[in-house]
Amino acid sequence: MNPIFEPSITDARTDPGTYSENVPRPSTPPQTGPDDAHTPASDRSWWSRMWHNMGRDSILVLPGFFISLIGFSVLIALFSISIATFVIWLGALLLPLTLFVATGFANLSRARARQWGAPIAEVAHRSRDRGLRGWIGAMADGRRWLDLLFEAVFALPIRILTFSVTVTWFFGALGGLTYFFWGRFLPEGNTELIEFIVAATNDTSVMDLGFGTVATVQFVTGLILLITFPFVLHAMARLEIAASTAGLAPGHDGRASVGDARAGDGPGHDPDGFGSVDHSSSSGTGYVMTRVNTEGWFWLLSVFTGVVLVAVGWPVTAALYETSTVIAMIVVLAQSVALVLAVRQPIAAIVVGVASSAAGIILTADSLGLVWPWTVTSILALVFLHLIVGLRHSWLHLVILWSLSAVLGALSLAMPHAGGLSGAMANVITTVSLTAGVSIIAVIGNLWIRGRSQLAEERRLSAEELSRRQELEERNRIAQELHDVVAHSMSVISVQATTARYRLPELEQRSVEEFDSIAGSARQALNEMRGLLAILRGGADADLAPQPVIDDIPDLVEATRGSGAEVELEFPVGPILLNPTTGLTAFRLVQEALSNALRHAPGAPVYVSVDTADSQLRITVVNGIPTSTGEGHPTSTGEGHPTSTGAGHPTHPTSGRLGGGFGLKGMRERVEALDGTLQVGPSAEGGFGVRARLPVS
Repeated sequence: MNPIFEPSITDARTDPGTYSENVPRPSTPPQTGPDDAHTPASDRSWWSRMWHNMGRDSILVLPGFFISLIGFSVLIALFSISIATFVIWLGALLLPLTLFVATGFANLSRARARQWGAPIAEVAHRSRDRGLRGWIGAMADGRRWLDLLFEAVFALPIRILTFSVTVTWFFGALGGLTYFFWGRFLPEGNTELIEFIVAATNDTSVMDLGFGTVATVQFVTGLILLITFPFVLHAMARLEIAASTAGLAPGHDGRASVGDARAGDGPGHDPDGFGSVDHSSSSGTGYVMTRVNTEGWFWLLSVFTGVVLVAVGWPVTAALYETSTVIAMIVVLAQSVALVLAVRQPIAAIVVGVASSAAGIILTADSLGLVWPWTVTSILALVFLHLIVGLRHSWLHLVILWSLSAVLGALSLAMPHAGGLSGAMANVITTVSLTAGVSIIAVIGNLWIRGRSQLAEERRLSAEELSRRQELEERNRIAQELHDVVAHSMSVISVQATTARYRLPELEQRSVEEFDSIAGSARQALNEMRGLLAILRGGADADLAPQPVIDDIPDLVEATRGSGAEVELEFPVGPILLNPTTGLTAFRLVQEALSNALRHAPGAPVYVSVDTADSQLRITVVNGIPTSTGEGHPTSTGEGHPTSTGAGHPTHPTSGRLGGGFGLKGMRERVEALDGTLQVGPSAEGGFGVRARLPVS
């Protein structure tokens, strides 16, 4: 390779003029040589990815507990004071403050989740009026109430779990590995867990295994905990992200696109994912119900309710009813699992819920003087099961669940039990009545939610149709301007260049060939302009227009040489298998880089290289030091130094007026759309270079 063409692209930050076209700077370190490519995450070593994940997960999990602890204390205190003083109207002023503080903590949680990598977009709250009316009107914003519910109820228990598991696992590993040093200082007669395990295995009394044996077991245990710690930490981070996504993500069902997560939702974006909805005209309660319809909140509510039922129902069933602890645990766990299954699997939830209720009735049949057949916790589990099934699924599932519950209650009255029939009858009537009332409320709520969702969907479709119509009108206007101005001028150039040999018979053969080349380039530009106009106008045959591919790059270079430029090309001999989008992007990159080199570094030699390596398409366009301007005069400063930077960007005034200032920005947008990388900047020899890497697949 010719040394003058050796690309040595430096960081654009070292030259302030490199990015004067307001092009976003690359987020990855630039290359300083052909082999110093930035290593993408997928190409990192296993150890590098593990350390990266550990740092990211630790930043998410460890501070989250303390943030939630502060948020819980502040929010509960503010909310309690607001409710207590609402009767004297002071709470009406404090309650909006509570909601704003809750929104602040929720936005912090969203920002931390986005920093971790979760696709959680920004939330667009309702626009509020100024003054006291706007302050009190914040209470009508359902999104703020949901933020308060998440930060005050759900966040702290989840982060206590993730923090405690992470810290316990880490210090357990650290303690086991260092037991050789501190284990000797334990009090005499201390019995280790391993000694209890060995004694239980051998069915003998507790024995002293000796310090060496215990220390060895502790070391092995600590080593196992240390090896598994990154995976446990990552699992805790994912658990926290799943909860945050379910409760805080503005997208429908708790999902948002990665683009929204980076850019955030602009004003007018509906936080529920239904398009542009005027929240100011919607009631706060309706907005809450529309948001509660999202699946993420049902997951949070069902899991939270299930955990509370296990924590309360297990000891109540085992202690008050004097039942087997293990069986009581299994029955209560089944009732809680039914609530979680009800979010997605109504049939399985009904089967598990009814079966666990029957098992609970049989388990507590021997109780005397206590409520029967259903315990209090069983009634609550059944009521919540009816509520979730009614809100999430069709009324048919709800009728089946209620009917089976009623039949189960009737059959329980025929069972022999220790209590009186009147008490059991009252229990059954109360339970059936409660579940019937909750079922009616759930059906009405489901119809309300579906109605508001359909209304929001119609608004979204209407807004999209209006946006498409406005976009099409704007595109037609642009297409008309291009047709009237640019296409007309190109047609004139084509006609003048084609007829030059007939109008000017005294032209030399070399000049005739030059005019023919100009005419060919003009006709090609007109053909591409017609395809562009068809796309802008939304024509049905727009996609049928032929587009350049990577195999057209040699013809492009040959046409550039026809203008008198010195261009060296390295291109693979065999075929390059690429998808059409990547091939078109590669062609446009080389086309734009060559165009910039001709405009901003006239007379400079240009080197073009296209090759594939490591499942990537590598494109390099580097020009040398310009020798002359378009008028044939050297481009230099007062000290005799060239001022044009070449293929990527001009600095001298003459060439600066030739470009529109969108070349580098357009190249970067094309590359980033394919998840590729682009580096532009001056080379060590004084020229300029463009280097791009695109994924082959």
